[in-house]
Amino acid sequence: MTILNHAPQGTSLTLQNCGYRIENDRVIISIQRIGNERTEDNLSGTLRLQLCAFLQDVDKRSEQLVLASTTIGEIKGQHFLTDCHYDLFFQLPTTGTWQLALQLSEWDGAEYTLCNSAYFDTLYQVQAIPANFEPTINVDEKVKESVTPSPKVPTTQKVVKKNVIGYVNGYRAINKSKVEKILKVKGVPKKLLDKLVAERPFRSEKAVLNVKGMGPAMLNKIIAELTS
Repeated sequence: MTILNHAPQGTSLTLQNCGYRIENDRVIISIQRIGNERTEDNLSGTLRLQLCAFLQDVDKRSEQLVLASTTIGEIKGQHFLTDCHYDLFFQLPTTGTWQLALQLSEWDGAEYTLCNSAYFDTLYQVQAIPANFEPTINVDEKVKESVTPSPKVPTTQKVVKKNVIGYVNGYRAINKSKVEKILKVKGVPKKLLDKLVAERPFRSEKAVLNVKGMGPAMLNKIIAELTS
């Protein structure tokens, strides 16, 4: 875009190579150089930078809006700032065709005085929204997949065959079980459980049945508890 600089006569605060980029409600302003061309002992006042808009309408030529604004502090004489970038809130102008300009002003102790302006030749247009306008909303409809529950796989239970006395090789369960597990068998006298622990290992079910107080029904109950 072409930039036209306009500075009031006698000013020595300058703007060089300015540009802007509008992103939704933000505007990024870039300036290659902001300089104070005064003598070294001449410190500027606080400087203000504004992005302004001028309505390009014959009947409303005087209408002006400030779209973004920031202060940039003071600059010593014969000093300058380079590669400046400002990310500012952007106020969208009303409907119409606008010419945008970057304005540099200086605080003189009472008010800000305009020192330099950089006008952009590309016009900025804001179109009116029709009264009957209805925004189209695209909705991504997600098809819900019918989920068929997986059939429950029956838990395979260990089948223990019984003989006339009790469980086949049930005495092995008594030999291999931990003491704590044997002593926690419910429905069996503690003294009997203590005897089982004390007289291990057993070599057959008959040997287990020889323990005082033990019977086939009691043995089946103990083995069932230990193998569950």
